[in-house]
Amino acid sequence: MTFAEPGEDLPLPSSGAPSGAENHESGMRREVVTGHGYAAVPGPAAYPGLPLEGIDAGGGFDPGARQALALARAVADLRQEALFNFGEMTGVKLTAVLEQMLEHSELPDAYLDTVRAVFAAPEGYAAALSQLMEPGAVVVLLREPGAGRSFAAQALLADLRQRTGARVGPLSFGGGSRFPVRRLPLEENVAYLLELPADEEKFEVAEDFGAVLGRIQYTLGKRNSRLVVLTTPEQWARICRGAPPGVVPLLGQPDPAKIAAAWLRAEAPELDASKWVQDDRIAGLLRNQPPGDVLQVVSLIINATRGRRRSTSTSATTDAFTQQVLDVVAARNNWRSSLLQWHSKEGRTSFQRNFLLVAAMFRNAPVAHVYAQTAELSEQLSKREAVALEGQGSPGVIEMVDSIDAELAADDTVQFSKPGWDDAVLNYFWVDRPMARTEFLAWMAKAPLARTTKFLETFTPEDRLLLANRVGAFAVRWAVRHGKANPLEDVVIAWRKDDALWTAAVDLISAAALHPTMSRFVHAVLLRWSKNAGADRAALQKISVEVCAGEFGRRHTGKALRRLRHAAETVHDDVQASLYEAVRNLWADASARPTLFSSVVEWCSADPSRAEAGRRSFLALATLLSKEDRGLPVLLSTGEDQPDFPTADLISGWRTLLDSGSVADDSARAVGLWMDAAVEYPDQRPVVFNVLRGAVDTAGRAGGSHPRHRLRDLLYLWQPVPAVDADPERVRLRHELVDLLDHDRSRSVALYRPVRMGRGGPTP
Repeated sequence: MTFAEPGEDLPLPSSGAPSGAENHESGMRREVVTGHGYAAVPGPAAYPGLPLEGIDAGGGFDPGARQALALARAVADLRQEALFNFGEMTGVKLTAVLEQMLEHSELPDAYLDTVRAVFAAPEGYAAALSQLMEPGAVVVLLREPGAGRSFAAQALLADLRQRTGARVGPLSFGGGSRFPVRRLPLEENVAYLLELPADEEKFEVAEDFGAVLGRIQYTLGKRNSRLVVLTTPEQWARICRGAPPGVVPLLGQPDPAKIAAAWLRAEAPELDASKWVQDDRIAGLLRNQPPGDVLQVVSLIINATRGRRRSTSTSATTDAFTQQVLDVVAARNNWRSSLLQWHSKEGRTSFQRNFLLVAAMFRNAPVAHVYAQTAELSEQLSKREAVALEGQGSPGVIEMVDSIDAELAADDTVQFSKPGWDDAVLNYFWVDRPMARTEFLAWMAKAPLARTTKFLETFTPEDRLLLANRVGAFAVRWAVRHGKANPLEDVVIAWRKDDALWTAAVDLISAAALHPTMSRFVHAVLLRWSKNAGADRAALQKISVEVCAGEFGRRHTGKALRRLRHAAETVHDDVQASLYEAVRNLWADASARPTLFSSVVEWCSADPSRAEAGRRSFLALATLLSKEDRGLPVLLSTGEDQPDFPTADLISGWRTLLDSGSVADDSARAVGLWMDAAVEYPDQRPVVFNVLRGAVDTAGRAGGSHPRHRLRDLLYLWQPVPAVDADPERVRLRHELVDLLDHDRSRSVALYRPVRMGRGGPTP
């Protein structure tokens, strides 16, 4: 078994076919990106082993061949993303799908065609599709993550799209425990995919969800639209009460052999898929396996048939197909026997073992860097003096490549001929050397940071990010498999000060947080990281906030807010800055706004540990302008998706904002925006004046200026008086508000004026 977690499901992109990264075989950039159908593709050299029929005399492809190649590339990319195996790609982004995730967007035909090409329909699928065809239909798929539920849902939507022309796309659950019916968009003839967030401590989907489905059916029916819901049998048993009858279709388990055959035919049409899946040895590997493990076998078959075996390793009496089958079986068992034989060979040195390990981790990296990092790892593991690579005392690169039964490619990268060999090497080391794991993880996390200048070849930014893909994906898979976040934490902390690698880490963990089988573990890790307050752990808290600010927060808003509440207690400036951005990003989800605003107000009025985070978060909302009316702050705007903001809560936020000089420049901007709104929107003046007056109607802190004085100063910055060419209306409003502030102050101090008794009675 390789490092990928078994039972993985396929990820759901919200917009676009798998795209945006370069192909792992050729290094050519993928073009299956936008629109409907497949765009330009590279020549046949990008996919060794594909049939060359269809190439015209001029060296081009006919349309059918071009489309087949484009489909094969899209399928290959989808398979790699499903297996969280980004080290196979040579693009600089961890995942092409992640950057395409835009909320409520339509899934394009290119992606849906890819799904239809590889989907093996289980028993009962036709009936489920017929049910979904009815306007207003709601179909609930009950499967555990990793059992193919996401892919079955996508296939239903793809077939529905082909038959009815309906637009299809994902729909997020929202910020609360209940799914509001008004969250359904108003568009006609649309089919949505809604994945219910997994239950966790202090956050569960409401028990009346089943009863809400009847109202959803009625609303969708009026719009000729439909909904597919993903949940687990355990969760459904808790929330199904009151659900309309017949919403759960009876779907059988997918046939592993049919799944493998479908993927092989789409991605590797040059192979005889039936011959492969009917071979007894391959059939034994597929039997009773979940879809994720089936894709592991598919990957090994494709790599075995497209790789080049070293001539000395193939028996003269074994035909090519049999040898390939034996390689797949051996790879599925992690090449344990072969690796044991290699490690046990007489005269094997630690430097050779380390070179093999680094070459396995540094997939596609220049061999000079493999060589240099082998010395670094040797020093890390042995705690002795560094290995001397200068001169000709140590074994050279060519000798080291030969010693690990590999080949040096024309571009000076190390190529293994056995499928799955590099992952097997990593697995072997992990099992074989338990006392060296900590040192290995420390070296692994720092490896992409290397910028050696000891040789003339350049380790480019693309090389570094490719290595980050490999290291990061390994760290995630290992963490999920073993239930320990140690390698992930090492990576995050090590990459914190490198902007490019930090972005890669955020992308990596964001992708894992949305992965069907990895997400539950990653959600728990993000929750734990959000509570970290130590200076040496601030990077973990920061990345938790930044992941919550992205697609994870939009899809699982309630969970994201819970994690942000913990992070709001931070004392670290960079974490607070990330919190500012997270609040703004989550505001885009209309259903999250009431809960988000309540959370920010709570931070403002809570103990001092959250005050600064509350101040920055309220500032983020106070200075955010409405998309519908660019001159109006969102906290003053009204509309169908806009909650009512109690004046007392607005006062609480503004009081916290004006009670500190730590964000003076931004406070001035907030005051300016709200006063501009009072000028442009006369109906908002009472709200603006009442909120600002209430915010300063309090005692100032000891040793600091009173918030009233600070507000007066900020009003002067907004509209100096006297000023050349001043707008009379702005001047009038400024004077009016200042007079009201003075009036409020006079009323408050009147209670404490000394009273003198005179002949005519009491006088001031």
